Amino acid sequence: MGNNFNPSRRSPKKKNGKDFYHQGKYSPKNPQKYLGDLLNVVFRSKWEWCFMCYCDQNPLISKWSCEHIIIPYQDSKGRYHRYYPDFYIERIDPNDPNKFVRAIIEIKPSTEISPAFLNPDGSIKPPEIYLKKVTAKSMESYEYQLKTYQKNLQKWTRAKDWCKKHSMEFVLMSEKYLMEKKIM
Repeated sequence: MGNNFNPSRRSPKKKNGKDFYHQGKYSPKNPQKYLGDLLNVVFRSKWEWCFMCYCDQNPLISKWSCEHIIIPYQDSKGRYHRYYPDFYIERIDPNDPNKFVRAIIEIKPSTEISPAFLNPDGSIKPPEIYLKKVTAKSMESYEYQLKTYQKNLQKWTRAKDWCKKHSMEFVLMSEKYLMEKKIM
C-alpha cells in the first residue's frame, strides 16, 4: 500500500530522540464506513495506522471500527477484565457481493504470537535452554514474556469463543502478515 506515516500527534521520545512508538488519531477518508466516534479513532502503532488506512480505502471492507467491541474474560486468578480487540471489520465476500464476513482483528508483533520460548509442540522451553545467559535480569524478562503470552492466550481464547457465538472470525495479524499482504 506504501503509506507515508504521518501521525497527527507526536510520539513520546527516548533519550536519544527516537520515538518509543507511534500513536495518534486517524481521520477516516470514508467516514460512512466507520462505526463509532469519528473524532476518536486512535491508533497505538504504525501497524494499526496502516491497517486503518487499508480498511478505510479498501472497497471490499464495507464497515470497520477500532476498539469498538468489548469482550469480557476471566484471568487465571478468577478476576474479570474487558478485552478491546484492535479492529472489527465487515468485508464483502468477493464470490457473493450480497454476503458479508464479519471479523475481529488483533494486531500483535510476531514475537508475541509465536514467541521464541515455545517449542514446536507448544510446550515452553526451560530458561536454561531458551536464554543465552541466565541472570536475574534475563529471568525477569523471561517471566514477563511468559505472563504476557499467558494473558494474551486467555484473551484470544475468549475472543475466539465469543466470535464463534456471534458468527464472526477472529484473526491474529503480525507485522509479517501486514508486509506480506502489502498493507504496510
